[in-house]
Amino acid sequence: MTHSKPLDVAWQTLVAWTQAALGQSPSASPALIASAWQIVGQEAQTTWPASTDGLATIFTRLTSPSLQLWQPPAALSCRDDALFPVNQPRSPTESFESLQQALNIGLNEASQTADPALRLERLLVALQRYAWSWPSPLPAVSLYDLARLHAATQAAQAADPDGAICLIGGDLSGLQDFLYSIPAEGAARQLRGRSFYLQLLTDACARYVLRQCDMPLCNLLYAGGGRFYVVAPGSAAGQAMAWRREIGQTLLAGHAGALYLAVGATQPFRPDAYSDNTWRELSEAIDHDKRRRFAALDETAFARIFQPRPPRPPRADGQEQPDPLGESLADLGRQLTRAAILQIDPVAQPMAGSTWRSVISRLGVLYELLPDNTRPRAQALALDDEAVPHEPRQAIRFGQRYTVTEAYRLSATDLQRLSEDDPAQAIDLEVGDVAPLNTLARRSEGIPRIAVLRMDVDNLGDLFGRGLQRPSGLAGLAVTAALSSALSRFFEGWVGEICRQFNQRANGGVYAVYSGGDDLFLVGSWHLIPELAVAIRNDFVRYVTGAKPTNTPPPISVSAGITLHRAGYPLYQAAEDAGNALDAAKAYVHTDGHSKDAITFLGRTLGWNEFMRAMAWKDELRDLIGQGAPRTLLMTLQALATRASARYNRSGTPQVTVGLWVWQGAYQLTRLAERSGQLRPRIETLRDQLVSAEGIAGRAIVIAGLAARWTQLLLRGADQRR
Repeated sequence: MTHSKPLDVAWQTLVAWTQAALGQSPSASPALIASAWQIVGQEAQTTWPASTDGLATIFTRLTSPSLQLWQPPAALSCRDDALFPVNQPRSPTESFESLQQALNIGLNEASQTADPALRLERLLVALQRYAWSWPSPLPAVSLYDLARLHAATQAAQAADPDGAICLIGGDLSGLQDFLYSIPAEGAARQLRGRSFYLQLLTDACARYVLRQCDMPLCNLLYAGGGRFYVVAPGSAAGQAMAWRREIGQTLLAGHAGALYLAVGATQPFRPDAYSDNTWRELSEAIDHDKRRRFAALDETAFARIFQPRPPRPPRADGQEQPDPLGESLADLGRQLTRAAILQIDPVAQPMAGSTWRSVISRLGVLYELLPDNTRPRAQALALDDEAVPHEPRQAIRFGQRYTVTEAYRLSATDLQRLSEDDPAQAIDLEVGDVAPLNTLARRSEGIPRIAVLRMDVDNLGDLFGRGLQRPSGLAGLAVTAALSSALSRFFEGWVGEICRQFNQRANGGVYAVYSGGDDLFLVGSWHLIPELAVAIRNDFVRYVTGAKPTNTPPPISVSAGITLHRAGYPLYQAAEDAGNALDAAKAYVHTDGHSKDAITFLGRTLGWNEFMRAMAWKDELRDLIGQGAPRTLLMTLQALATRASARYNRSGTPQVTVGLWVWQGAYQLTRLAERSGQLRPRIETLRDQLVSAEGIAGRAIVIAGLAARWTQLLLRGADQRR
């Protein structure tokens, strides 16, 4: 149970900010209001109520270039017109009046809640929903982000004898092995459940720390992607390692060393002493603990890691007993298909057994997935917008926790085909279940393969470090929290919407294994995945800059790696292959000198603009072949690309120069054009684009070589299916 004093002061702080936004006189003490001005510092506007001129996005704080972008005032939802910025503030009066009314209802409804912890959480939900795009006195930081940081600071100071605070962070290790070390045959059944379980486990670890230091939910700055950060009393810094040991024992009992939580804490400090060095201190402390994996465990627990695990006794029929944890995770994935609400309850007595629920129950929390027509008992999180009631009195009962759970589901036709090809696999499946990977491969255009996409933000450490202009003191932490929130809304919210749009197409399917924090891992019918990667990248650029991508490198970029596999290929190996492809993209150096901002596909790394040219040429080549052009055109382009890119620079980027390939290409493409009848002008145009001085300088032949290989896979698979 959280102590009353931290809860009370956090509640008063949130109420004060809410009253200010509503134009009411704050009921808080003058000392509390003074502490708010200490947080926002010299950058603050001159009045306590937030201006209604509009919220500049957090990306306007980029050190370079200068951006003028505004967040449209709207209730939080995963819609284009709500999430994406505009180049000038819209007339906010009508929108803010609507938000003010909803926020006022939320404040009144929360105030009538008897339970102090639930009362605070409901007001926090109201601020999240109706004030996430509301400006605060601190430029580019929303009212929600600033209010919750101030409340967290006040709660932590109230619980410390010296009024000091600290930051505690955790980072789960072993995520990739845990996610992908499963048989390909059962991957679709378990992947989704495993990915979601890791999110729940991260959240449960964070709540465990909050509970141990008696802090309310507002003190959780972030939880996702296997990481969490908490604002705690300064006195908690010395206890963090003991909590790490207890969590470590729980994870060891449940996962036999496969998962480990590294924990770090800063030294106690006064809020006005926060600086970038404080965040660096936290990161270094977590990294130090990560390098000393299991060091906090006692000898008995440590010895368990190296003890051989006895095989499960066979069933009566001689078959191996099912793995309880694996079976429970597969069931979690099935539940997630039809769930809209995540209910969260405290649990005093850990559950027995070896399921995901029993592991998390040892951390003091219980999660339950519910359909959207169920009224939760207490705290609940909506997994999508449709589960949130429109009426504010009901809406504040549901916090929003966007989770990318999109997966292609079996149609009746898919199930019939699967029953014919693999009757044993189809026995346990029904229409509406997540499709197995071989179904995604079969639904591919061309060659039957799945593709794995891994993508993440480039230079994220620099972005959180020197990449943003940060004021001194805790205002700098507010800027960091706002950036984290913005990235989460894109990767945990909008990416899921893009995947949903792709799954509504007539052909192919996408399986979102994971998307959160600043990275993602997606699997799908191979012909869809390159286009999906481009859609995500282009929307990310628009999310940051407010405009479509241009030839100018964006201020924040993403890189991606895509690999193709048969449906039965080991998933852990596919993940590693895609990770290597992503590493190749991260090593790419563009002709103008900037690095990363690239994609690797079919073993070739290109900048995004080059890749989109390859995509356009793929469509042109496919149409040419369909119109009767000789297929030797594809082999010719690939051979020329190989000769042209035989030399590489130090970064591994093909160094295209004038050479014998130019004259060979001009001759061979001219002969192909002469044999192509009415298609001759189109092939001659392609030839001129490749062997001209401009084409050579722009590495056009490398791009065309990838397009030819791409087209070949589409056509070869189509031939095989005839």
